[in-house]
Amino acid sequence: MRYFLSMASFFLLLAVVGLAGCSSEADQAADTTQAAEPSDSLVIELTGADSASVYELLMAAHRVETIESMAGAFVKEIDSVENGHGFFWLYSINDSMGQVACDKYITRDGDRVK
Repeated sequence: MRYFLSMASFFLLLAVVGLAGCSSEADQAADTTQAAEPSDSLVIELTGADSASVYELLMAAHRVETIESMAGAFVKEIDSVENGHGFFWLYSINDSMGQVACDKYITRDGDRVK
């Protein structure tokens, strides 16, 4: 009986240590993922102008690299800040996400472009 209790205690201790070790690895993996994500978003604000596309406004104020596609211009980099690691440049007009490529959306005077 004494041998059985010793073995049960040993396996219980082993299970606790094993679980603690697993959660430690999961925490480390979560920390690695968080480190890859930026702590802030980089936001560029522009003011719309009649008959100017979001792309034209952006090009007038910043250095921009794009990739041309059948859907339109895809912004690859703004002022040396490049897409990557699951992060991409997006835009909004008056707090509504753009639904077309930035060279296809024509702004109006006073639009808030981010």
